[in-house]
Amino acid sequence: MLVAICDDMQDQVRLTHFAAKKYFENKKIDVKFNLYTDAYKFLNDVEERTPFDVVLLDICMPGIMGTDIAAQLRKEKVPAEIVFLTGSDEYAVEAFTIGAAHYLLKPFTMEQFNEAMDRVMDNIRLRHSRRMIFKVEGGIRVIEIDHIQYVETDGHILTLHLSGGDTLQTRLTLTSLKDSLDTMSPGQFASPSKGYLVNRKAIRAIKTGTIEIGGAVIPISRGGTKKFQEEYFEYIFSV
Repeated sequence: MLVAICDDMQDQVRLTHFAAKKYFENKKIDVKFNLYTDAYKFLNDVEERTPFDVVLLDICMPGIMGTDIAAQLRKEKVPAEIVFLTGSDEYAVEAFTIGAAHYLLKPFTMEQFNEAMDRVMDNIRLRHSRRMIFKVEGGIRVIEIDHIQYVETDGHILTLHLSGGDTLQTRLTLTSLKDSLDTMSPGQFASPSKGYLVNRKAIRAIKTGTIEIGGAVIPISRGGTKKFQEEYFEYIFSV
């Protein structure tokens, strides 16, 4: 695993590094650390596609906020788990809106740090268990199922529409794909009408007879809107 620690205070980098080393040694997990006191150097490494698994990030730093850095990570589709380390709780709502795994107030105890890292590791294990391998022309692709927005079928050829506008074509039946997805994440994917499968997490609007996902409008079977809405809310409030 590759872990980044970014804090403008050298002593805080040193303390966080000590806590993280102790945590991973106890878990017997091999880790490499990249340490930063310069947030822009960290961002540069992100833009160079350094494959971070975990980012331990201060919020209040000169010139740029840690929350802005985290938003950039999400924009760059960096899947790293983010833990914010800060002396104030005023940014907590924004931090979790960005998708932080945890929010630690300084000074933190080893017990609090371990709790945050346990959540991080649970998230990583879950993410790796929610990937599918698809045969495509010329090889294979590995896709996290949360990145599948919707699927449409033409016979045994499926077109998967992914977050970011990318698409993938594979030879598979819609039924077998749904069975696999249901095993990994029960209820997340539903068929609103013949030939379509949608990710309930990606839905932006449900209207009479249609669903909006990204820029796409997908039909709902005649008379099925009310039932689809009810099942949507049942799923969303259960996760």
